[in-house]
Amino acid sequence: MNNEPSGEYYDYTITMKPERPWLVQWHQKYVYRIMHAKRGGLGAKTADPEMTAGRPPEHGIVGGDGKIAELFLTFEQALEVIKRVHRITCGTPQIVLLTGWQYEGHDSKYPSWAGVNEHLKRSQDATALDSLRWLIREARRYNCLATLHINMFDAYEDSPLFDEYVEKDILAKDKDGKLIVGNRWWGMDCYHVSYTQEWKHGLAQKRIDDLIAMVPEIQENHCVYIDAFLGARKADQQGPISPYLGYGKEEEARTQRKIFRYWRDRGIDVAGEHVVGIRLDRFVGLQPHTASQMHLIEDIPDELYCGNPAHFGFTTVTEPETFQEMFWLEFLPYYYRNNPSGTEDTASMIDGTDICMPALWCDERTLIAYSKEGYDGKSWQLPPDWKDADKVGLSRITFEGDEPVGEAAVTGGRIALSVGKGEALVIRAL
Repeated sequence: MNNEPSGEYYDYTITMKPERPWLVQWHQKYVYRIMHAKRGGLGAKTADPEMTAGRPPEHGIVGGDGKIAELFLTFEQALEVIKRVHRITCGTPQIVLLTGWQYEGHDSKYPSWAGVNEHLKRSQDATALDSLRWLIREARRYNCLATLHINMFDAYEDSPLFDEYVEKDILAKDKDGKLIVGNRWWGMDCYHVSYTQEWKHGLAQKRIDDLIAMVPEIQENHCVYIDAFLGARKADQQGPISPYLGYGKEEEARTQRKIFRYWRDRGIDVAGEHVVGIRLDRFVGLQPHTASQMHLIEDIPDELYCGNPAHFGFTTVTEPETFQEMFWLEFLPYYYRNNPSGTEDTASMIDGTDICMPALWCDERTLIAYSKEGYDGKSWQLPPDWKDADKVGLSRITFEGDEPVGEAAVTGGRIALSVGKGEALVIRAL
């Protein structure tokens, strides 16, 4: 194809910068996911009974003959999650990964991305696609980039693309040409795509271009998330994805680099689930964010490759039980260290499971005080740029917004606070 992206390795060590500047400041965003729906299986049959027997029970049980098995959050309800996260985090910049947005829910009908889950549609919209695009646009009002959770590796028999991908030898086959079951999820056999074969047929490019045309908002938001962007099958982690084709792991990795660059040519950063993921390359400088395996990029600066703490998955409008604890005790220091106005020296701001630290994403000077267990009369040193403050206003953070609870005097550059168990206070100079 004309102007084909390079598959060459990118040596990030030369500049310690991405190959091209990230379009999104991933290390300054709170990234989490919303699970909309889970789909069920096609039936009790499997092409690999031995694999099925070894899977966890929830993946071996058929849950709905290919139809939706469980509905968690509609598009309207997802916006309520985004609003609540906005309020309870004082407007932190968000990226939310919309999961199960397609067909009948999470993992449904891959490799196709062409259908939007009708169960998630708003009643006032003509189509579910209209509702999905509405959600992504509305989320921006709450400092949130909503994007799609997709998959480029998995394939299922009920997909509208399945027969074409089998015919063109895109799906993994053994040396005799028989399809290989790569895994089994939610009661369905899962087959795997050879990235190189799909690319050679122009179908990876078509999938990407068709999705952007269908949901142009993801291009406007400059981000997408690819789940399970693996480099081999689980059962043969050193061998080729498809023994029938014989493309080695390095050749598949070259194509994965082309895929990263193809998305970036269209103005989209690609985040992913893994750092390694049975791959030969961590793709440093091509992939800005990971949702797992953060310990494998501890040698990399966060602005080059990151994975934020407190990465939750929402299945209800209300927050997971430990949301505030992890957000304030883990994400707030992470954000502070990564902000140009922050520092690595946070010792005076954290005392065990108590914290009093600037929320540097706020337009005005703002401190957050949080305590896991609660305390009375603890003294905190204010930051140097608060030296002109002689008193501060205090507000309790709630799901509905900030609730004023009084004031505190500043004495010698310090304030004394009392914070309830599991409570977060917003502190602003008066």
